[in-house]
Amino acid sequence: MSLKILFYSICALFISSLASGQTKREPKNLKQAVAYLYKDCSNILKARIVITPDKDLKELSYPWGGEYKTVFNWTSGDDSDSKLSQYLDHKGVGQHDIVVIFVAFKRFLQDGKFDEKEILKPYQDIEKKWNDEDKVRFTTDSLRNVYIPKDLEDAFMQINSFWPDSTKTMVKGWTEDKFSGQLHMGFGMWMRNNWQLWGGSRLSKYFNDLGIYHPDDMSGIILTSYHRHLLNKDILLTEQVDYYKDHWKTIEEAGLKKKEEEFSLYKVGDTLLFKYRYDFINKEQEEKKDNEICIATGMVTALNLKDYTIKVKLIDACDKKGIVSYDNKDTMMYNPKTKKMEKPKKRIVEYLKPGKEIWFYYDNWETNNN
Repeated sequence: MSLKILFYSICALFISSLASGQTKREPKNLKQAVAYLYKDCSNILKARIVITPDKDLKELSYPWGGEYKTVFNWTSGDDSDSKLSQYLDHKGVGQHDIVVIFVAFKRFLQDGKFDEKEILKPYQDIEKKWNDEDKVRFTTDSLRNVYIPKDLEDAFMQINSFWPDSTKTMVKGWTEDKFSGQLHMGFGMWMRNNWQLWGGSRLSKYFNDLGIYHPDDMSGIILTSYHRHLLNKDILLTEQVDYYKDHWKTIEEAGLKKKEEEFSLYKVGDTLLFKYRYDFINKEQEEKKDNEICIATGMVTALNLKDYTIKVKLIDACDKKGIVSYDNKDTMMYNPKTKKMEKPKKRIVEYLKPGKEIWFYYDNWETNNN
């Protein structure tokens, strides 16, 4: 038997053993993921995976440059709470899940096997370091091996070190709007990601102390200010900050007005239709709603204008089990210990049966007055 035939025989046996415990759409571990990918990936993609450096493998996946969506769906799409995501998160590689899956598959394509512990170790070390950094992310001068400016002046110094004089000369000839517009998605995105304006850093805290909280606003102020700095103009920081504050105040006031107008349509005694914001009790209940055979109804028994909630007594649930009144599956909660928004560690699902009443946020129900 030739070495080539022997290799493919080993591959076939390995795949067969893996596939026996595998679910088609949601693998529970790396072995099952590799088994699925071996069947699912085209030969062209397999060849690209083999020759791609480990650090660039993520770029083969959607939406980071490639069109292949399977791994994304397992980790970041509709199946983000899949057994595979939970498995990798438990292993300490939650932020490197996609690249770990591709690396394991690449090793299998190369050798007919892979060493999970060996693959996970470097990414576990990175994430442990990141977790340690996160404990001091609002004060440390570097995160993810990138220096974090402490304020605008420091940001100017960093940009000056990035750009050659020829680039500075070119952009000085641009209008302020062109400069900010051209760089918002490119260099602006780099700043938002690498200076940790989304996740939090000493630079984001600097802006928070000024009353600026959205990363897009932070990068916008940096770009506008830097362009003015290059032209030796006053950056008018207070004026810029006030502009964004007024912008969000206008949006908040408009949103509040809309809530008040919508909430005013709900009256005690009104009969309402349920919107099924969370999920259905079962497929039958979903089909009844989709086919307009039966839609859950309730009656308003009390109103609370302070927090825009209504107390609703369930009249008909279209199923004896009731309706799903709450599900924290897609929610994010602030963890004061880590100072991060995180998914709940435990899934909580609540139900309401006919004849019972609880408080809902008003837009969970539709009134005939809408």
